[in-house]
Amino acid sequence: MNEHVFLHKDRQSLEPLKEQPFGNEEALQTLIADYPELLDGAQVRPDDPRRWILVTREKGIAETSDSSERWSVDHLLIDQDAIPTLVEVKQGSNSDLKRNVVGQLLVYAAHAALTWTADELRQTFENEGQEKDFRPLDKISELLGTDSEPDANAFWQKVETNLAAQRMRLLFVADRIPDPLVRVVEFLNRQMPDIEVLAIEIKQFRGESSETLVPRVIGRTAVSPVQATGIAGARTKLTRDSFLKKLPNSQAFEVAEKLLRQASGSRAILWYGSSSVSIRTQCPLYGKPVTVAWLHPQPGIPFWNGFRDVTFGSAIEDYSLPSKLRSCMNEWVNEFKADDFANQIFGKGTRAYSVSYEDAVSNIDLLIGRLEKVLTNLQELR
Repeated sequence: MNEHVFLHKDRQSLEPLKEQPFGNEEALQTLIADYPELLDGAQVRPDDPRRWILVTREKGIAETSDSSERWSVDHLLIDQDAIPTLVEVKQGSNSDLKRNVVGQLLVYAAHAALTWTADELRQTFENEGQEKDFRPLDKISELLGTDSEPDANAFWQKVETNLAAQRMRLLFVADRIPDPLVRVVEFLNRQMPDIEVLAIEIKQFRGESSETLVPRVIGRTAVSPVQATGIAGARTKLTRDSFLKKLPNSQAFEVAEKLLRQASGSRAILWYGSSSVSIRTQCPLYGKPVTVAWLHPQPGIPFWNGFRDVTFGSAIEDYSLPSKLRSCMNEWVNEFKADDFANQIFGKGTRAYSVSYEDAVSNIDLLIGRLEKVLTNLQELR
């Protein structure tokens, strides 16, 4: 049923505005590109309204890091926390909105996380500035809400960090969001704590002399309180101190502290999530951080992908890796193949071994040596 909005003209008369679908998807896509604020960041996150910059329309996505682009997402935005936001736009009458759009955007996100780099996105954004005659630094300054010259390098480094952690936001936008899509959005939000998934319905109302656009964000209510301090609004992240304090005994503390110290000394990146800490390092050949180990503070309790305690290995699909990096990661995983204290973990795209904190105590020197070696090897790959 069509809705009506009334424009109170000069407080003397009412002009009825009748709901009217967009004539085509291009019209809605152009509006979003010109006015990203239509995605109503205050509804997306009421306690900290989102602001956006448009990196580009039709951002290409490759299947692997060394292949040509295969797909493109309608809009790529970035918010003030440097979180990449992928936007796919459909008309409400498009049957794909009920059937194919979810799988389509998930495929885009999975491959974008593996193949995009912050340097590439920065270059794309700066090229847009030249083409459309705007100064990129001014856009970033406005996004960050600062009057001073922003630190662009720091901003794009945060983008790189979010890409490496596969921390993104996915937005389905249409002039009518069907109920089946609402249910899928709510389900995905419950199941994917590091990726926020929302639908945004933008309705158009027209009268004789006026046009009104009314956005409505759908799916945010499905976000759990645990998620609320993360992207959607709140998943509490660990720090080094809070992680170490969660460890149950002195043995686990000793193992974790030694591994983290070795990682820091080897110029690794320590990424503290909400339930674990991962050890990563930059790899010149790959252009983005590669994760080699994960530590979880609760012994015996599985977390992401079934990992537990201290887990060593790889969680990148082989097909996405250059051959030298693939060989290096295979060598790293095979280091644990013959160990009677390491338990193999099976999973799609995962080749890893977990070691209990108790067993890690007895083999700590061996584990530290292996960790130092793989971090050095990855940092020297060219």
